[in-house]
Amino acid sequence: MFKNSLSKTQLQKLLLIWPSIFVLLGLIIYPLGSILLQSVFPKLFDEGFNIFSLQSFITTIQDSYTYKAILNALLFGGGTAILTAIFGTYFAVLVHRKRIHGEKIISLFIWLIFFTPSYLVAEGWVLTMQHKGILSEMFGIPDGRLDWFFTSGGLVFAMAFRLFPVVYLSVLNGLRGLGSDYEDAARSLGAKSFFVWTKINIPLLFPAILAGATLSFAESVSDFGFASALVPQAHIPLLTYSIFTALNQMPVNFSQVGALSFVLIGVIALALWSQKLILGKGSYSIIQNQIRPFRQVSSKSIIWTIVAYSFIFVAYFIPLGGEVLSSFMKNSNHGFIISNLTLQNYGDALRHGSESYQAIIRSLLLASGAAIVATFIGIGLAFVIQRDSGFSTKILYTITMSTLAIPGIVLAAGFVFAWNAPYLLPLHLNLYGTLFCVYLVYLAGSLPNSIRLQIAAITQISPSLLDAGKVNGAGIFTLFRKILLPLVSGTSISVLFLIFSHLMFELPASELLYPPGQMLLPVVIVKFYNELRVESGAALTVLSIILVLVIYGLGQLMIYGLRRVNKFISERSVQDILLVERQASQVQVSTQGPANQLETERRL
Repeated sequence: MFKNSLSKTQLQKLLLIWPSIFVLLGLIIYPLGSILLQSVFPKLFDEGFNIFSLQSFITTIQDSYTYKAILNALLFGGGTAILTAIFGTYFAVLVHRKRIHGEKIISLFIWLIFFTPSYLVAEGWVLTMQHKGILSEMFGIPDGRLDWFFTSGGLVFAMAFRLFPVVYLSVLNGLRGLGSDYEDAARSLGAKSFFVWTKINIPLLFPAILAGATLSFAESVSDFGFASALVPQAHIPLLTYSIFTALNQMPVNFSQVGALSFVLIGVIALALWSQKLILGKGSYSIIQNQIRPFRQVSSKSIIWTIVAYSFIFVAYFIPLGGEVLSSFMKNSNHGFIISNLTLQNYGDALRHGSESYQAIIRSLLLASGAAIVATFIGIGLAFVIQRDSGFSTKILYTITMSTLAIPGIVLAAGFVFAWNAPYLLPLHLNLYGTLFCVYLVYLAGSLPNSIRLQIAAITQISPSLLDAGKVNGAGIFTLFRKILLPLVSGTSISVLFLIFSHLMFELPASELLYPPGQMLLPVVIVKFYNELRVESGAALTVLSIILVLVIYGLGQLMIYGLRRVNKFISERSVQDILLVERQASQVQVSTQGPANQLETERRL
């Protein structure tokens, strides 16, 4: 009866989708629910749902520090969004329209800025701009002249330098679809460049600019790395750091953490809703109807090239350069002189058994394990989501995509409460304080991005290819193993190394969940800086970035080699097929009469 009611494909989908849903409920929904519900049920783990109260929200608003943190989040995010929109659009136009020399080098450094963790950049800014820092020591700047950096305006500029690649990538895609029809028509009527850009191109690119600016707003509001590095220096309340502070209080104010998390998610949701509302008031589909690609007619500008490289130098080389210089110093307060230079910091970081060495090994194992599992599960779930539109698939898609709007610190805080509950002790499921708990939060935070990136690759596969396999009796697992996986293997490897690179420097989850005596790489880096051991922290930062870049480079070589192997196999297969056809034709010619032989040879 069971075999008659369910086909093989339906049974395989059932065995794949519903276990995945239950696993994701435990990884995502349960932790998020445990922290958010405590904002209105303050005694959730003690008395259940018996006590309902909004006092945590009232206290949050009345408390001057948290109130300023919420207000600063809005102002900080808004200022960052405006500046990133300007910077990102400017660079996208320069690179796409090729008005500068060395646009590929500029694009490379923009990607490096995009992938460098925010707290590493923030620590670099602190080392460079603080009293007796790299900049003041090298150029003899008097004390107090650089204090402007540790104000709200300075923090907005620093974050904009960090996040402008988000707008750059969004606008660059828009420019590739923006033809020159309307621009050429305006210029033929005598319009100047300023009019063309302000009245035609910028309005048409507005959806791409707004999308990038919205993401920049969400990233700046939810970023914990910048807050952890700069709040102790600037003494400016920020929302993510307020959540971290509330979690480290003794005793922990559970309801306040839930209320602050709720507010943080609400701020991000407000930004996303505002984007949808603004775009809903007009139509911008005209960009997709352009059929004439843009052609570069003006020459490259030396001035714009100098401006572009100067901006990249300020955005990337000043903060990272500060860390590199500090890593070679015995004491960064003594300045960059010969007697103060040493390689001892790198030797200490690489010494077997040292705190830094053990942290690197732990992070390597956790990040690689979570990246492999997230990539493999992500490609399977992306395949099911793309190929099926049933009710269970929609539930699966909703759960996985819901964490895209959830800040990392909120998800990590949810794991603190969810897997430290009293009722888990008899079941031996109290996972808090173990490396396995860190691994689970890494996995939960990586799955949505893995699915989203690999869905894009699956949509490029012709449905007829998969339907042909299905018609010939292939089940969902056979389609996945023999057709889908070979075709998207390059994308999957890229996703794997992207996730790995991110998890190696994942700060919120590592800071909140690492077991005692088993610190991870980002925790040790932050610890060195907090203990004013900036030279050791800088050396460990430089080593970590080099390590991740080397591993990422090996991944790119692996992708290149895989493509070459696939191309060689395809060429050999085509040659074998042509050889068989030619041999069959020769046999046919030998069995025909003279007239038919001449006709067959003419066709060959």
